[in-house]
Amino acid sequence: MNVLKITNLSVDYKTSFGIVNAMKNVSFGVEKGKSFVIVGRSGSGKSTVASALMDLTEIDGGQIKSGGIVYGGKDILKMTFDEKRQIRGKKISMIFQDPQSYLNPVVRIERQLFESYEAHNPNASYDETRAKVVEVLNKVRLDDTGRILKSYPHQLSGGQKQRILIAMAIMNNPEILIADEPTTGLDAAIQKQILELISELKKSMGLTLIMITHNMLIAKKYSDTVAVMHNGEIVETGNTEEIFKNPKHEYTKLLISN
Repeated sequence: MNVLKITNLSVDYKTSFGIVNAMKNVSFGVEKGKSFVIVGRSGSGKSTVASALMDLTEIDGGQIKSGGIVYGGKDILKMTFDEKRQIRGKKISMIFQDPQSYLNPVVRIERQLFESYEAHNPNASYDETRAKVVEVLNKVRLDDTGRILKSYPHQLSGGQKQRILIAMAIMNNPEILIADEPTTGLDAAIQKQILELISELKKSMGLTLIMITHNMLIAKKYSDTVAVMHNGEIVETGNTEEIFKNPKHEYTKLLISN
């Protein structure tokens, strides 16, 4: 059963060079409880998918030209602002790829984590909020909670900051978790730890995972279904084992061979 269905989604960006068609009639379904990985080289349009799913297209300077995103039997693109707020960050959440840009450098981690919970639980008491924050920090294996909470982002390592973003993303027990290049800028050992952590959270929390990556090895190891993007289009999609065993599209064959 598909928990999320994207149909004929097209996104344009206005640039100094003119209109860029970042996504062209993209369609796919994501099965509940499965890992769906979108793979492609830089500029292929894969992060534009994540932006659209999180209703960030206009903030990022783009415009959805056509198509639909159906979740819970309703088209997110036709929802009111308040209806979207009930989904974004709560039912559908996202791990962003650059904690250095996403985390506020002048605000302690405690306040930033508190705000993630309070955004969807405005009547929560301090004790309830702190208990939830400590709970998710333990889930992402940041056990030194006292120090972590009092720290500013620059006082944490790259891996710790990425774990903070993961904690924010799972704070409100989402159904769908989007991970957009979640290991960017991390060394190989930390990358593996972060990917294994996301995989374990998916299983323990019953998440549906949508991961975006340029790395075919990551796609092969951490997905049930793969969608290959090229020039704003999905050129091939299917069961991961089948895609890697018998790729049909020339671009897919090129990615696998490199």
